[in-house]
Amino acid sequence: MPFQFESNGIEWVDEALGRRISLDGVGDLVDTLIDTTDEDEIDEILEILSEQPTAEEVKRWKRRFWLLLKWLYVALALVAAVGALTILDWENIQILLLAQLTWLDRFAQEVASGAVSKAEARRRMRMYVNSSRSAFWTVLDRVMRDAGYTEERWIAIGDANTCSPCNEADMMGWQPIGTFAEPGSGYVLRDPTTECQGLSLCRCRKEFR
Repeated sequence: MPFQFESNGIEWVDEALGRRISLDGVGDLVDTLIDTTDEDEIDEILEILSEQPTAEEVKRWKRRFWLLLKWLYVALALVAAVGALTILDWENIQILLLAQLTWLDRFAQEVASGAVSKAEARRRMRMYVNSSRSAFWTVLDRVMRDAGYTEERWIAIGDANTCSPCNEADMMGWQPIGTFAEPGSGYVLRDPTTECQGLSLCRCRKEFR
């Protein structure tokens, strides 16, 4: 891999070019990848569906979208682990993807019944795409624990989807790793389980020490 992870400064290091990217910078890369996927892929996949989609169209649409989600989840997990995914990482990614597949099955049924307009389908597809950031944070939690980090802090990003639970988590300051859920997962706190009102559209981040 061209990049190495340097735990002391929490940086992704390109040794060949002497380039160093901070956690904040990698967070920006994650956002860019997700946003680009929103712009370039979703409309193309939606074109598979006619105004009154046939069963075959829905099947093709679901298959294409599912392949995109799998690619995105794995790609963002690889970014967090600098390519060195563990067996536990793969198991956790599989759990995340299986949860999304359950929701996607129901989504496809609604599309097939005509209950969902193309505009609504586009909005919901973007939520699925944004949920892939949870793969990045799930793997990064493991990476930081392995590197000896013990505390994390929730960073409310302050955009239109930032909700009260996210702002309250931000005010909690430093907490033991595992206190907060993964941004993009639809949750903020693990115990007590606290849902994010922005659901998978949440773009908040975490810091570690």
